[in-house]
Amino acid sequence: MNLLRRVVLALPFLLLPAAPIAAQTPAPAPLSQQQFDQLVDSLSTAVVERLKTGAAAPVASPPAGTAAAGKPEAPASEPAPAPAPMMSMTHEEPMSEKFIEVLDRSDDVLAEFPALIEQAGRIPHILSADLNHGREPGRFLLLLAACVAVALGTEGLLRLALRPARRHLANRVTGAASMWALAALVSLDVVILAGLWLATHAMIVGFFEDGVPQAHFGFLVLTSVFYWRLYLLVFRIALRPNLPQARLAEIDDAGALKIYRWTSAVILVAILLSDIRRILDGIQSPPLVIACATLINSLVLTGLIIGASVAIREPVAKWFHGLSQGGKPGPLVASVARFWLVIAIPFFLVLGMARVYGALTTANGVHEAIMMTLNVLIGLLVVESFMDKVCRLMRLDMDVSHSRRERAIEALMRCVRVAILLGALSLLFRIWAVHGVGMMDMSGYNALAAAALPAGAILLGAYCAWQAVEYFTKLYAAPVASGLPGHQDTEDPAAAPTTASRMSTLMPLLRVTMLLAIVVMAALTVLSQLGINITPLIAGASIVGLAISFGSQTLVKDIVSGVFYLVDDAFRVGEYIDCGKAKGTVEGFTLRSLKLRHQNGMVHTIPFGQLGQITNFSRDWSTLKFNLRFTRDTDIEKLRKTVKKIGIELQDDPEYKDDFLMPLKMQGVADIADNALVVRFKFTVKPTRPTVIQREAVKRMIRTLPQQGIEFANNTVSVQSMTTGDPAGAAAASRKAANDLAEKVAAEAAAS
Repeated sequence: MNLLRRVVLALPFLLLPAAPIAAQTPAPAPLSQQQFDQLVDSLSTAVVERLKTGAAAPVASPPAGTAAAGKPEAPASEPAPAPAPMMSMTHEEPMSEKFIEVLDRSDDVLAEFPALIEQAGRIPHILSADLNHGREPGRFLLLLAACVAVALGTEGLLRLALRPARRHLANRVTGAASMWALAALVSLDVVILAGLWLATHAMIVGFFEDGVPQAHFGFLVLTSVFYWRLYLLVFRIALRPNLPQARLAEIDDAGALKIYRWTSAVILVAILLSDIRRILDGIQSPPLVIACATLINSLVLTGLIIGASVAIREPVAKWFHGLSQGGKPGPLVASVARFWLVIAIPFFLVLGMARVYGALTTANGVHEAIMMTLNVLIGLLVVESFMDKVCRLMRLDMDVSHSRRERAIEALMRCVRVAILLGALSLLFRIWAVHGVGMMDMSGYNALAAAALPAGAILLGAYCAWQAVEYFTKLYAAPVASGLPGHQDTEDPAAAPTTASRMSTLMPLLRVTMLLAIVVMAALTVLSQLGINITPLIAGASIVGLAISFGSQTLVKDIVSGVFYLVDDAFRVGEYIDCGKAKGTVEGFTLRSLKLRHQNGMVHTIPFGQLGQITNFSRDWSTLKFNLRFTRDTDIEKLRKTVKKIGIELQDDPEYKDDFLMPLKMQGVADIADNALVVRFKFTVKPTRPTVIQREAVKRMIRTLPQQGIEFANNTVSVQSMTTGDPAGAAAASRKAANDLAEKVAAEAAAS
């Protein structure tokens, strides 16, 4: 039965949606015109009585002598029917009946267009001299135009007077230390806006404060001018059409000017359309006429916004694409920059439909919620642009690049961004829960906010604590080893540079420990704040942790062993060690294992529990000793003085002087061979590149010593035959001497 009623009610609107019911054409047979009209009237009356039981009181009828909505005026002997009241939707109404009611309401509202023109024609009469202490409308309009010109001229003169200061401040925006220049520019913009407010307020007080209709009209126009410039202030700060150095958005001058002009036009039209509705409301126009004006305004404004979005699609895409604080936009930012128009047009269509729905009904909450959501999104865009501008300035400032202050500012901005996002999410929830869908009233939201605010503060504090841990751990963290063959000496086990301190070696372990502690403490505190009993959770976690400890003794052994290795400072990141199982440079470690990079490129991953004894080749200092062979008749004292001179030259060399702890010197004769003196040399350097310095020292000795008459020994053996008549015996003696010499050299090599 309900379905049949809905079909019958919807049939007239589908056939003739704009015609009044009383003027419908005759229905097809078998129903006659009178029967069809009676059926529709009875069903419509029953539905309206059901839907509008307990609705708002009827609005007063329009003044006598006025034909509303193009309908003939009721005879004087009969009471004029009151206009249909604004609909008040209830949650109990079926969606189909709501749809039918909205269709019915749209017909009534569109039928009021002639009445809207008639009501607009009353505006000149309201501005007449009879109602405004004798001031003619022409004089009033000239005065109002002069006031608007004076207000905008005041803003222009202030902007012209402050132009040199503004350009000077914009030119000072060249680095991270010039944030004060951006703040000063914003202060000058506020001063200009304050001058505009003073001008408009003075003219309102001087000319439009006598309570007549012209005064109300002038007050409305001047305040609209001020709010127009106020709304544009946000976009002026972000775009800076004439000051590219201080522009927050990463776009060119043409794109910034295009966005600013279109935004200015859209805001101005929106304010003018809103003023028209206020004027109609002020002259006490019927509700249906005001709804018709709102409907037309919504269609015009929605079309203008969509057209403006299409016109500025490219510069806005560049704006979004420039929001990359790390120098390169992430996947989300790149997607938004590419498809923002696909997202924006449906959003604006929904905004227009919500405004139309609010005009046809009394449910304006969705429209207000969407408008406030749009304002929040614009605010987030401007704030994100400001943070991106700060990051770009820090990247341009070469003096503070990769410095502590840069990292501290980045960490602080991340904390501020999260705080702003939490505040925006809270505001959006309030907008939609209270004003949009009406799922709770303000008292319920306040109770929920009072319970959720401490939890949100705890989460924000936990994030800030994590950012502080990230800042300090990265500040003292060791640089990541490249692991490339060209960065290590493949010949020297101690050639890997000591690039990490004990603090930097402990940072990864401290970072993981602090992360776990922050997450656990924040989660337990939030649950406790929300009224959840955390005692069973703590007890259960303790039992589970104990069971895991018993079941994974090897893992626990590795973790505990690693802690003690780090406490003993047995190795650091970047040092070359020998743990018995493998040799290599320490590249990093986890809670349970150590990573060693062998000089040939292999990576060894060894659990801490299997390390055993550690031999560190890169700690504190390194002494290298090496032997050279000289002829038997070498002058030892001359050799010592020459080597000392070479050691002094090495110490004075800018490339090697910072490495030396003790100079190159001759330690003495280590051995006397058959045909050579074996002399030992040594030097002490930092354990960064000892073999590089050794090769340089040997190279200089080979070049310098022969010039001083000091000859290196060779393996040539002179054999003299005592018997000239036995060549075979002489050859045998020569072979025997050569074999003896080879055996001695092999023995010396094995011993060394």
